[in-house]
Amino acid sequence: MPFVGFQRWANPAFYDELMQVCARGGLSASRIVQEATDRDTQLGLVLCRVGIAWQTESIRWHCPRGLLLLPVVDMNIRVPYNLIWKKDNSSPLLQKFVTQVAAEKISTRN
Repeated sequence: MPFVGFQRWANPAFYDELMQVCARGGLSASRIVQEATDRDTQLGLVLCRVGIAWQTESIRWHCPRGLLLLPVVDMNIRVPYNLIWKKDNSSPLLQKFVTQVAAEKISTRN
């Protein structure tokens, strides 16, 4: 099957992990026929029958009519997340939350 993928530079760690998981499952040479830099472009290419694509579970809330989603239950990939906020936001609640998230990050490394 032809695949719609994403450029490795967009998220190298996730891309490498995805390729490793695919290889362990027997899909060592995906036939990537088109790459897209964002989710919506990937969905559009799939909708136009260019190929199939791997997507995270959250796609179900953005999926256009006419596409089918198949959960892959044995494909456990860690998806990295980042917390972002507007630089000049001085909310005390935000600062407390950022401090807690940073502390959790440090504790999970040890």
